[in-house]
Amino acid sequence: MNNYCIFALNIMRIDFTKTYLSDLYEDKVRKYKEYKSNPQLVKQYIKTINKLKSITKIEQLYQIKSLNYEKKVGDLEEISAVWVNKQYRILFREIATDPEDLVIDLLEIEEFSKHYEK
Repeated sequence: MNNYCIFALNIMRIDFTKTYLSDLYEDKVRKYKEYKSNPQLVKQYIKTINKLKSITKIEQLYQIKSLNYEKKVGDLEEISAVWVNKQYRILFREIATDPEDLVIDLLEIEEFSKHYEK
């Protein structure tokens, strides 16, 4: 008789708040001039989103040093950020879908932009 252990890993859910963010993730860049001419940037974006999807708890983002995870302050107080490369970052909100549990299980991707660009 075989005994099997099944582990249910709760991978992070990702929601994109803007169409272009999901299009970039699905590599549908033809209509976005800025990204169409930079396929390496799109690959880095997809790779970074995949890293976000692979975590099971938000604390793991601190362990992936290349992301430079940070919680923003000031005007962006409820926003967190990770770096895609030295120039671009992804801004997102951390959402606990069960308010009683307080476990972050959803990331809402808000923006993909150059740092310091308004």
